[in-house]
Amino acid sequence: MAIFCAPEAHAQATFPAKPDKAHFYVDEANLIDAPDRDSIDKIAGELLKEEKVPILVVTIASMLNYGAAGYSIERYAQELFDNWGIGFKDRNYGILLLVSRGDRKARIELGAGWGHTHDTQSQQVMDKLIVSEFKKGNYSAGILAGVGGPDAMARGLALPKAKQPWWVPVVFIGGIVLVVGIIYSLFKNGQKGWGWALIAALGVLLFFILRAASKSGGSGGSFGGGSSGGGRASGSW
Repeated sequence: MAIFCAPEAHAQATFPAKPDKAHFYVDEANLIDAPDRDSIDKIAGELLKEEKVPILVVTIASMLNYGAAGYSIERYAQELFDNWGIGFKDRNYGILLLVSRGDRKARIELGAGWGHTHDTQSQQVMDKLIVSEFKKGNYSAGILAGVGGPDAMARGLALPKAKQPWWVPVVFIGGIVLVVGIIYSLFKNGQKGWGWALIAALGVLLFFILRAASKSGGSGGSFGGGSSGGGRASGSW
């Protein structure tokens, strides 16, 4: 008697929703204490603003809950990283820390811009800072250390600084030329109140333009089309 079995359907894995711009973690497994959540936001927020390097933390109950029962932690972390687009196309230095409590596995995934130059450091962070605390049941402390480690790693690199928009130097030079012209005209034709007021207004305008340019790509969010492939580290406990 022949027995016919339907081929097993492989459902595509799903992923948690992205955090909003104010937060840098998704704690679906409820592993992070409230004070450590604030610390993660502070550390990650400052790194994003100053270096344009986003760090995201994701905790899940298990990969099974997201249709990824047959996945390794490596595969799921990579697909989550790419699905969210962590980092930026022109500065692909995103960092993801994924913790799956039920699977007892964790993963650090780096954006392609890192170029596998920090795999050893990432593994040290995983083994010495994260997993060592997880084995003691200190999940929140391990996760916070797992954010502090990559933060220090990123700040110790000679990373290229984020590029300013092309129009910033044009506006700056044009503003200087305009101010010099106004000053020359005032001294030549007499000092008039509206001219000095215009200089002050231009100075304020330039200040806010340059201030906005210096923050571009920083506080605007962590998701700008980045992709994984620049290094990684895994751990289990």
